[in-house]
Parts: sequence; structure tokens; C-alpha cells
Amino acid sequence: MTKVQIFRDLNIDLATIYRRLRKMVLDDGFKLTRDETTENVHHLKGEKTGVTQIVVGAVRDIELVIAGDQSAFAIILSVGAWGKNLAFSSSLGYVVAAVAEGPAIAFGSIAATGSYLRAYSYEKDLWSKILALVDKESKKVSKKKEN
Repeated sequence: MTKVQIFRDLNIDLATIYRRLRKMVLDDGFKLTRDETTENVHHLKGEKTGVTQIVVGAVRDIELVIAGDQSAFAIILSVGAWGKNLAFSSSLGYVVAAVAEGPAIAFGSIAATGSYLRAYSYEKDLWSKILALVDKESKKVSKKKEN
């Protein structure tokens, strides 16, 4: 799941946007595996690991890129989920079925679907926060121009 938005003529400080988004990602319990900033690109990648995330079926990883300059930039968000790959879940279901003799294939597929929906919901919520943050920062710039 990936979302992309291009912004033009807002003249906002991308480093400020990045710092606030980075804090959101950390507050959501992600461990940063990549955190790089160059002249025109801010890039972070975070992941959640551990048995509880795998079993419960949660957001697995997140990647966020802000590229461009103050006058024109893009924000790219990608969210991955445990169990997103139904084939893996069904294979896991076969293993469980061999041991437990139950309807594990159906369970694996249902768990994967639930995981996908949680990741989609998380991505949708985070994307709304990103757009609100950009809007808020652009209004600050507009107010400064008026004064």
C-alpha cells in the first residue's frame, strides 16, 4: 500500500514536516532502520518486530519519503502488514493444520485479511495526519506573508 501526494507553491520548511512525522512514527512504536536526510530528500524506514506483532497481525513496516524543496515536493508513504501475503498465511495454515487438524487455511486467510485491514486503517489515519500537518504548516506561512 503506497500513497503519494505532490505539493506546489506552499513554501514550507520540509525539515520541520519531517521531524514531526518522524516523531509520530516513533510514538507509534516503530524502530527506525533508516533515517537519512540529504539536501532535497528526507527518508525514513521503520519496522515493528516481535512475536506479538506477527501473531496479532499488525502493521509490520513503514517507509516515508519527502523529496523536493520548499516550493515543490512530494510525500510518499508506504505501509506493510504482517500476513499481507495470503500465500504465506495459507502455507502457515497448512503447517498448523497438519499439527492441529483444524481449518487453519481459512484461519490464516482470515488473519491475513484482518492484518491487511488494520494496516490500511493505520495508513489512512497516518495519511490524514500528514495532510493536516502540511495544511497547518502552509497556513503558518500564509499568516507570515500577510504580516
